Amino acid sequence: MPTQATIALLVCEQCDAAHRKSHMRRGQVAQCARCGARLERAQRLTPDGMLAMTIAAAIMFILANIYPIVRVDVRGAYGVSTFWGAILASWNEGSETVAVLAALTVFFAPLAELLAAGYVLLPLARGRRAPHFAGAMRVLRLVGEWSMPEVFLLGAIVALVKLGDLATVIPDIGLWAFGALTWLITLVTAFDHRWLWDIAMEAEA
Repeated sequence: MPTQATIALLVCEQCDAAHRKSHMRRGQVAQCARCGARLERAQRLTPDGMLAMTIAAAIMFILANIYPIVRVDVRGAYGVSTFWGAILASWNEGSETVAVLAALTVFFAPLAELLAAGYVLLPLARGRRAPHFAGAMRVLRLVGEWSMPEVFLLGAIVALVKLGDLATVIPDIGLWAFGALTWLITLVTAFDHRWLWDIAMEAEA
């Protein structure tokens, strides 16, 4: 857990130069005086804005996992496919590893990421620090490396293009929701964790 002394300093990740932390305006960027690397960017959003974005991402996450991704018409044979339908199909066809990895990176990791972000941001938006703030921040950092809805979205788009010559494929609500989720969750993970630590320390003081 950071102390008041470490919070007052910024250490460059490129050259290890230490800088005294100063107050910055929203959107302002602090750069290393030695190598010019970016040290920190002051967030444009408040904790309330971050929380609103996280809630929007959670709504898109629910829609993406409930509604069909595509509707397919092959010579009059009509069908729909959901994300979990694709997972089960991969499992039944013997691609258990692919199914497990897809479920982990597209469902469980983003779910844990959104829950951790909400747990951290909800109290901060009210001027308080969450009881297990440090643990939630570790979860947020860890699962962020496994959350990959953008990979699934790219694969779905490639599959749609290839199937276009064989059948009539219509993107459905689930695919659009995955697109919105990819954009929103990228913004959620772009939050500067050090800035959240600063806000938490101020709320605790």
